[in-house]
Amino acid sequence: MKSKLLPILLFLLILLNGVLIFMLVTKPHENQRDHQKNNFLTTQLNFTDSQAEKFKELDKTHRDFMRSLEEETRKQKDILFNSFNKSAINIDSLTSKIGVLSAKKDAEVYRFFKSVRTLCTVEQTKKFDKILKRALRAGEGAPPRDGRNPPPRREGMPPPPR
Repeated sequence: MKSKLLPILLFLLILLNGVLIFMLVTKPHENQRDHQKNNFLTTQLNFTDSQAEKFKELDKTHRDFMRSLEEETRKQKDILFNSFNKSAINIDSLTSKIGVLSAKKDAEVYRFFKSVRTLCTVEQTKKFDKILKRALRAGEGAPPRDGRNPPPRREGMPPPPR
């Protein structure tokens, strides 16, 4: 029995290794979504080819800048939260830097959407404004991204028990 089982197990292990090597080389999980071709705004606003090209340039610049701001914010937060045992750390200075970086991110998002809006025709601008308004309204009551539900709102709470 053991002599028949060993070649079968060996064959299965070799097959699984081949599949894993294929997945490492081709990385099919990374190719599932192409941000440049299937961007929500370009499809919703029906951008022309030239508009789509300009949008790709704006999007790449925006993503690179946001990534650099995120990295800098992460560095400042690491310094802050790794300083529990240091007495000579200026917490106000670090939190101010983090706040400035957050403001820069908000300003960059505004600048990006303003630039995208300038690419639009009159019809596209109307549709863009509706999409942006809907997205902003949805963001107000949206649950946190980690899947947990937000705390209940006070006006929707039942009366306390008597």
